[in-house]
Amino acid sequence: MVRYTEEFKEGMIQKILLNPDRSVVSCAREASIPESTVATWLRKHKKKNGEAVGSKKQGKQWTAEQKFDALLQTAPMSEAEKSEYCRKNGIFPEQLEEWKKDCISGCRKSPDREYVKKAKQTEQELKRKTKALEKELTRKEKALAETAALLVLKKKAQELWGDQEDD
Repeated sequence: MVRYTEEFKEGMIQKILLNPDRSVVSCAREASIPESTVATWLRKHKKKNGEAVGSKKQGKQWTAEQKFDALLQTAPMSEAEKSEYCRKNGIFPEQLEEWKKDCISGCRKSPDREYVKKAKQTEQELKRKTKALEKELTRKEKALAETAALLVLKKKAQELWGDQEDD
């Protein structure tokens, strides 16, 4: 197993971060290091510095207007053109689909206030019923435990003193 110094690891991470148009895989191959090893170093570095890890980072930096503009620009494009657009802008085609779904759900009519009020009332009523049922269940469990204890005591008393019918 090969051990790499912290300086070497930090140098690789800086090389990757300073060259965003190069992939982790190409940097790793150039240094003859397994891609998964370099990816792990990068992930640990990002976690340590509080940076977002994964493909969602780029999507979080875009404003709503930029996302909508990207959707408008890519709507008439073919899959190949969309892929090219995504590569140039550092996003994934899946993110475009996600943004499209977000836009569609945002355009839907908001829930009716009466419906929301009724749903909250129903939820509160169900919580009250649940609490009452849990209280009743606890009471019954205690009664059952007490009854079981009394039966055990009765059996022990019978073993010690014998049946009353024997007298």
